Amino acid sequence: MSTLLCPICGKHFGDSEPRYRRPDGDVHVSCFKGPRVLVVDDDALFRDLVARAVRQNRHCQVDTVPDGHAALERVRTHVYDLILSDLRMPEMDGPTFYRRMQVEHPDLLERIAFMTSQVDHYAQFIRDVGAPVLSKPFPREDLDAILARMIGPTRSQPEAT
Repeated sequence: MSTLLCPICGKHFGDSEPRYRRPDGDVHVSCFKGPRVLVVDDDALFRDLVARAVRQNRHCQVDTVPDGHAALERVRTHVYDLILSDLRMPEMDGPTFYRRMQVEHPDLLERIAFMTSQVDHYAQFIRDVGAPVLSKPFPREDLDAILARMIGPTRSQPEAT
């Protein structure tokens, strides 16, 4: 019997039991409910459209928040496989959110992708951080490409648990 515990159910792993690797530690395959994605955008309609597309095509758990402040609060209490963040938001914009993440959660920076309709305005920031960017409005294929690159290929249906 392994001494490692699943962070979801708190039970030990069997010696040859299959596991799913998560950023917060290995979990039992039966405990895994799909990758977890955070969508950060002040436009509620757009945020919900992106969340729906991610849920439908990827069978992910998706949380949504309207700005960088709320995103930081969620990241403090949840583990995310991907964070899709708008760059232009009123309370805390994407660049400020990213800088706060550099200080508070540097291990999560590679899991951030940005969305913006103002690529030219944020061009220097985009070059500096090197994170993937979706130019709004973007076709579903572009979103799928980012999801595939960052959390893996599409599953045709949720795995049985």
